[in-house]
Amino acid sequence: MRRGTGEPDEAIVVAPRLRSPTAAQLLTRMLSLDRELGARKLLDVDQLLDLAQGRVGPVPLGAGSELHLEGIRRLADAVGRDPHYDDLGRYMAGHYIYGWIERYVQFARDLTDFPEIADVPVARPLFLVGFGRTGSTFLHHLLALDPQARAPLLWELQEPSPPPRPETSASDPRIGRLRAQSEFRAAVMPDLHKIHELAPDAPEECQLMMWHGPQHMILGLRSPDYWQWFRALGRSDLGVLCAGYRRQVQHLQLFHRGGHWLSKSLAHAHFLPVLFESFPDARIARLHRDPCQIIPALASLIAQLQIAYTPRIDFADLGQRMLELFEQSMAAMMQADEAASSERHVDILFDDLTNDPISTVRGIYARFGYDFTAAFESRMRRHLQAGSISRRFRHVYTLEQFGLSRRQVLARSEDYLAWVERRTGVRLCRA
Repeated sequence: MRRGTGEPDEAIVVAPRLRSPTAAQLLTRMLSLDRELGARKLLDVDQLLDLAQGRVGPVPLGAGSELHLEGIRRLADAVGRDPHYDDLGRYMAGHYIYGWIERYVQFARDLTDFPEIADVPVARPLFLVGFGRTGSTFLHHLLALDPQARAPLLWELQEPSPPPRPETSASDPRIGRLRAQSEFRAAVMPDLHKIHELAPDAPEECQLMMWHGPQHMILGLRSPDYWQWFRALGRSDLGVLCAGYRRQVQHLQLFHRGGHWLSKSLAHAHFLPVLFESFPDARIARLHRDPCQIIPALASLIAQLQIAYTPRIDFADLGQRMLELFEQSMAAMMQADEAASSERHVDILFDDLTNDPISTVRGIYARFGYDFTAAFESRMRRHLQAGSISRRFRHVYTLEQFGLSRRQVLARSEDYLAWVERRTGVRLCRA
């Protein structure tokens, strides 16, 4: 609150509890624009698939399609059974699922139209892996300033088909469409951009181009039944999904390539057991921060997105799901570490990154043998001097707000905290 005014401080961002009437009106208006889609059963994957193939054109879906479609059916079924959704939220979830299906069909068409996608090299990709709110967006934006890096941009992830070309990278009509979508999202979720930078022509995380994983939950869908399905997948199925992601990386680089692919996503932690099968020379930067900070911070961010689907946020439920996701993500990271070469990994502490970002990036490049040029360093320094919009706002959250306690989080994080300490010599937090 602003002292003495009784008015809310617009520089402070907190998680919403209820969907606002304005947001409901805007979402209802958006859904009414596609009458053909609205006439379908929006959680019927087969009907939505027929609609997408009618619009894009019939195309064979190729290898792995049975697994991919099984997953999206599980997601749709989970939404349909979940009492947390209201009618508007289910329609919004159906709109989201249709978008997934349409991108999937468009991608299958591109693979048919451009068979040379399969031959695009993906050399020495760099993956940023860690939980949300660990500084990964900050680091990703810095690393993407390297002219040799090829990081996916938000507009490319939202509308990847047809494969983007460098000569139209500033004039592609998809950029304008995404700007309009971004303005709409800002009206529905006015605080989201204050705590997570989103710009059509800025780098964004790869979860938008990964068919399955925790990203559906992170993007706002409450789907515990779907998450159980994903968690139960064996190594072979994970390999199929990861190979599908590699093909999408090749797809985006068909005409627009770089020296190395640069990606960040919380979802990568869950594919680490099979990541080197699809990317044999991958490099991995693992980001670490006090779990008592990042768990409620991510919960607060997800609440901004979840309000499109559920009229009321159950903070205790959201907090518990984020604690479980943290525990499962870090367990996957630790298990994969036992089988991988230490030369393929570097561990980044949040405090080191924020206190001296240039040295942190220089250390990553020295570790993995990338060329750290003067031009790259100059770009980073200009970027840091310019600052970011999120620095003008204070994101406020607590563990207790989400039904958690420090003791509970530390007890569930002990194995991870000890693991990080063995690798870095630093204890992230103490009881």
